[in-house]
Amino acid sequence: MGRKIVVLALAVMMILAEDSALSDSQKADLDKRKETPQETFSRLSALYAHEAIYILPYYHSFSPTYDNNVATETKFQFSFRIPMFSIGEHNKFFFAYTQTAFFQNYNDLDSKPFRDTDYAPELYWSYEGINDIVRWVQLGYKHISNGERALRSRTQNQIMLKVRLQYDTSWGLKIGTIARTWIWMSLHYEGYLHDNSDLARYRGYADLFLYLKYNNHLLEFKASPIVSDIGFWKPHFEVGYTYRLTKNLGIYAQYSNGYGDNIYEYNIHSNRLGIGLRLWQGVFDGF
Repeated sequence: MGRKIVVLALAVMMILAEDSALSDSQKADLDKRKETPQETFSRLSALYAHEAIYILPYYHSFSPTYDNNVATETKFQFSFRIPMFSIGEHNKFFFAYTQTAFFQNYNDLDSKPFRDTDYAPELYWSYEGINDIVRWVQLGYKHISNGERALRSRTQNQIMLKVRLQYDTSWGLKIGTIARTWIWMSLHYEGYLHDNSDLARYRGYADLFLYLKYNNHLLEFKASPIVSDIGFWKPHFEVGYTYRLTKNLGIYAQYSNGYGDNIYEYNIHSNRLGIGLRLWQGVFDGF
């Protein structure tokens, strides 16, 4: 079963890579001419990359393990978005889905289980093409859960606002940031957090994503939370570096340190390093 899911993740990467293969000039030509009804349906039903899409066959934990897990595993993530409809040139509505899995494929003694899986569907509105600095503003609903029950159950629901800023230098360096802030839903005892009522304290109320792109190099830094309860800050930092090998694929290294590498571990500190491959999504050509 685990191998089938990994194969599915790789298949999604290949599908999304096909959209990435279009050059900027080809995309511009498609935008300029009038679409036929068939082309409109095809565009609205197409899959587009959303969050990072990668597989890390070597993902090693330098921190203590638990529940009979081994220190080295495979981490992978696939993510897509589907445009549902648009209003005018700037207003677009999307459904998005991201799945992040931690596969104990080197754990022969425990039948190679999935240690954890995060499921994250979203519905959001995006106002795009504002100006050369403010690239888009998004507002929507995001759900994350690990699909577990009882003591392993973790769930969060947020109304989230995101803003992306980017500055392009004259010599090719692109500097950008995505700032996110949110409000929590169903915080009372009978709500979804009744079995992990302190999750919102650990996750906070805002995070920040920074990136630098130059030619075939992409450096990323994520910090969460940047706003939390006074006197209670349990941060998580993630650094990623991608070197593009081909038009659609790159070598990817990821370092993670802090609380909440996945939703089950929202109150567990970890220190991990992964190396693998990442889809160089078409969205990066716009960075």
